[in-house]
Amino acid sequence: MILTKKQITELKKANKKAESLESKLSIAKQTIASLIEDFIGVEGECDFLQGDGFGFTPMSNNDTHIPIAHLIEHAEKCQDITEDFILRNLSI
Repeated sequence: MILTKKQITELKKANKKAESLESKLSIAKQTIASLIEDFIGVEGECDFLQGDGFGFTPMSNNDTHIPIAHLIEHAEKCQDITEDFILRNLSI
């Protein structure tokens, strides 16, 4: 099928939007990881898993993560968030 100029233009717009959003997602994940490192002192990275949401993967165990929502929930309950706490609460 030969695409029309209008279809090509629509694809270009959608692609640019997707690239822009991917860049924003990457920055957001880096920001989360940086905040956790600054606040807790644990190095790692943030990722996104379908069904699990955003999570933090510590460098000391880089094959699984703790969901950010879970970490926040415990922090709100005044749980001491340490590397040991993160490692005990890893999922997936």
